[in-house]
Amino acid sequence: MQKKVKVCHFTSVHSSNDVRIYLKECISLKDAGYQVYLVTRGKNQVKNGIKIVGCGEAKNRIERMFFFSHKVYKVAKKLDCDIYHFHDPELLPYALKLKRIGKKVIFDSHEDVPSQILDKPWIPFVLRKLISNIYRLYETYVVQQIDAVVTATSHIAKQFKERAHKIIIINNYPKLEDIVFHNTSFERREAIICYAGGLSEIRGEQVMIEAMKGVDATLILAGEHAKEKQGNVSYLGNVGRETINELYGKAVAGLVLLLPTASYIYSLPIKMFEYMASGIPFVASDFPLWDRIVNKHHCGVCVSVNNIKEIEKAINYLLMHRQEAEEMGRNGRKAVENYFNWNHEKDKLIKLYQELSEKS
Repeated sequence: MQKKVKVCHFTSVHSSNDVRIYLKECISLKDAGYQVYLVTRGKNQVKNGIKIVGCGEAKNRIERMFFFSHKVYKVAKKLDCDIYHFHDPELLPYALKLKRIGKKVIFDSHEDVPSQILDKPWIPFVLRKLISNIYRLYETYVVQQIDAVVTATSHIAKQFKERAHKIIIINNYPKLEDIVFHNTSFERREAIICYAGGLSEIRGEQVMIEAMKGVDATLILAGEHAKEKQGNVSYLGNVGRETINELYGKAVAGLVLLLPTASYIYSLPIKMFEYMASGIPFVASDFPLWDRIVNKHHCGVCVSVNNIKEIEKAINYLLMHRQEAEEMGRNGRKAVENYFNWNHEKDKLIKLYQELSEKS
C-alpha cells in the first residue's frame, strides 16, 4: 500500500475552525487521501480526520508576530511533513527554513498584504508606505524560492505576477452543502435584514447602524462584539453555522457594506456568496468587481457606502418589493451553483498537491 503524503497547514493568526483553512482546504485534502495536520492556536484535538495541533494563545499582536509564530513553526517542523502550507505573512521567514531542509512549501495569501499595510490603523501613517515597500521586497525574496503561492482572488494573483514561481487562484467560495437554501416565501418573512461576519468600522458596522435609522425593519448582526442592542439593530454574537443558516432563512436581505480600503475594493467576501447560496439578495458596496457580479446575475443592489440615504433606499426597496427580492435570491443561488462554489476550487487545490507530491 502506498504511503500517504503528510501535509501540514500552519497559521499563527487563524483559529482551528477557520472556514478557508480548516473547513475547506484541510478537509478537502483529507478527503482526497492526504494525511493532514493543522498547527494553529488553541488546543490539541482531532476533527473530521484532521489532526489539529494547538499551540495555545498569544497575549497580543507583538507576541504573536515575534514569538508565537516561531512556536507554531517549531511545532509544525517537528511533524516532519512532506508539504507545508502556511497562511500568514509573519511566517514567511520560516517558509525559507522549511524549504532549505527539502520540504515543499506553499504560501496561501488571503490578502493583498502590501496594500493592506497602507490601511493598518496601528501603524503610524508616516511609516506605512515604507513598511509596505519593505514587506513587498521581502515577500518577493521568499516566494521566489518556495514552490507555489495560492491566492484567494485574481487581484491578489496579479500582485504576484513575475514574482512567484507558481501562482494558483483558489477563490474562497462557499461549500454548497454548508449553506441551506430556504424556500420560505419572502411575503411571509418578517422585516429582517442580516449581516454575518467580522464587525468593525472598516467592515461597515457604523454605516449599517446609521442606515437602519431610516428603515422600518430589524438588522441582526452575527459576529464578535461588545455592544448592546441599538434601536432596531440587534447583536447575536459569535454563532455557529446552524444559527447563521437559520438567520439567512428569516431575512429578506443581507448587507455587505465594506468601506473602500485598498484591501477590500478588490476582495471577494465570503458573506456575499453565502447570501447568494442561501437565496437572499444583498445590498453591497459599489466596488467595480462586486457591481459586475450583481449586474451579471441580478442578485442584489450596489450602493455608495458614503451615501446613507442611498443605502436606506436600497434596503427599503427590497423590503417593499418582496417578489423581486425573492427572484434576486434565486438568481444568486443559481449563480453559486454554477460558478461560485468550493467544488470548483478544491479541484485546483488537489491538482497542485498532486504535482508537488510527484516531485517529492
